Amino acid sequence: MKHASVSGVSVICPAYNRSREITATIDSVRAQTHQDWELLVVSDGSDDDTDDWVRRAAREDPRVRLHRVARSGHPSGPRNAGLALARGEFIAYLDHDDVWRPDHLRVLLGLLRADADLAATGCTYHDADGAQAVEFAPLSAFWHPELQVLGPMFEPSRVGHRRGVVEAVGGWRGGAGLEDWDLWLRIADAGHTFRTAVAPTADLLMDGGTRRNRMPRPHRLPLAVLDDARAAHALLGELRSGRYDDAFRAAVLADMRDWYRRMSDSGELVRPLDWDGDLDTEIERVVSGEVKLFEELVLVPERGRYAVARNLLCSRTEHAHRAARLVPVVQPRVVGLVRELAEAGVSVR
Repeated sequence: MKHASVSGVSVICPAYNRSREITATIDSVRAQTHQDWELLVVSDGSDDDTDDWVRRAAREDPRVRLHRVARSGHPSGPRNAGLALARGEFIAYLDHDDVWRPDHLRVLLGLLRADADLAATGCTYHDADGAQAVEFAPLSAFWHPELQVLGPMFEPSRVGHRRGVVEAVGGWRGGAGLEDWDLWLRIADAGHTFRTAVAPTADLLMDGGTRRNRMPRPHRLPLAVLDDARAAHALLGELRSGRYDDAFRAAVLADMRDWYRRMSDSGELVRPLDWDGDLDTEIERVVSGEVKLFEELVLVPERGRYAVARNLLCSRTEHAHRAARLVPVVQPRVVGLVRELAEAGVSVR
């Protein structure tokens, strides 16, 4: 069944067993300053009273619509179902445990109408008790094809796009996690334009039990390969000892500055439209306060030898191969320091 299109935005909210708490998410859409919207709550086979609460909201506001699908256990299925039902010129996403601030749609649509195919706003992160979990850094709102390859970006509740963009690249995919990163990467590869803002218009729940935190990490980039398991253990211990933190932090800072300058010179670096800060200053602030050194390093067998390797948080092998090729290009000092320690076994000064 085809639905007549509307000029506004279709909001897709995959939901599962959220019960009465779904009303806070729905109410945050109803409170938007931009009022030309429809909200499609796609229940993923909920077996509690979530659907009843959505129906109650729909009786109060006919722009709220409930659509029920068989349980898939993955948000990609409900999101694809929502896309098939959507009537808006633009699509926005809202996870069932997140809420929007009243100006979210206004800011998001302003970005999309500024010649963008996909847009993302800033956000705040809170824990289950409502306390701030981590700070949102303006650097998280920069975009470039290489940034898109190397790091998870833009949680769905921050994102909107033009109708048809997602279907054209194959829709939402399933998997163990990071389906949003996988989708944005395919959209970038298709040549679509991105625009961002720093303004925190979405409040997102950070939950240690999410699929991203539980997903396996089968893809790794060997940084140094040693003949002896004890030597590999010793190298990893040295890296985590704290003795080399200053040297590595300086290397991270220098690598990041060079990388961002190169991306900026390419003309493809997208800066947040509402941010006028100094990029070098922001890079230094992030590196000095937020970069966790060696957190993703592991020991793995490597063809009869032993490697100190970096976990690559990628959901697909092809993506991991791209990331593995790019890391040494954008972090030559960091990779070089690891290899220098492995080869020389002496302190780095």
